[in-house]
Amino acid sequence: MRPRRLITATAIALTGTILGGCVGSSAPPPATFDLVAPSRVMTLTAPRAAKFQLVVNEPSAVRSLETDRIMVKSGPRVAYYKGAAWSDRLPRLMQARMVEAFQNAGLVSAVGSRSDRLDADYELSTQVQAFQVEVNQGKAEAHASLYVKVIDGDNGRMVASRGFEARVGTSPKEVEEMVVSLNQAFENVVHQVVPWVAKNKR
Repeated sequence: MRPRRLITATAIALTGTILGGCVGSSAPPPATFDLVAPSRVMTLTAPRAAKFQLVVNEPSAVRSLETDRIMVKSGPRVAYYKGAAWSDRLPRLMQARMVEAFQNAGLVSAVGSRSDRLDADYELSTQVQAFQVEVNQGKAEAHASLYVKVIDGDNGRMVASRGFEARVGTSPKEVEEMVVSLNQAFENVVHQVVPWVAKNKR
């Protein structure tokens, strides 16, 4: 029974419900954290850049992830770490960092978002299936899961799709360590996504 009490206490201590917010107008602003794009994609051995332009669309996500708050799950309970936030809504932040990762890798002739008005040969459509810290029996993991589709820019047809996932051990209560682990999980996923896209469309 002790581990179950610990899980419940941890979830309650981290924050309230999905719709909850700060109580009172004198609450201090939340600590703000960022996602970091990999500076290199070390797993790729492509001899040259792929010959196509890529638009990275803003990922879709369920309402609980369509936020700037840092999610913590204990079983079916969804909570958010109190006093901490991402620097932007999670889907928009992921989009920016994925564009940056492709730019850093140099594996496509051009990459950007729709606002860049590229004459895109392909579009990258992503669904965020998980991006949270999961607490189970006093242990915690940062969990990142993306389902990625490559869409033909001329006819709108899907030409490839695949799920990517990573888990990294973390603290059940220290937000700085949670953010480091979530960044590592995101980086591990991006290290898979970038070469997969370049390989499929080179």
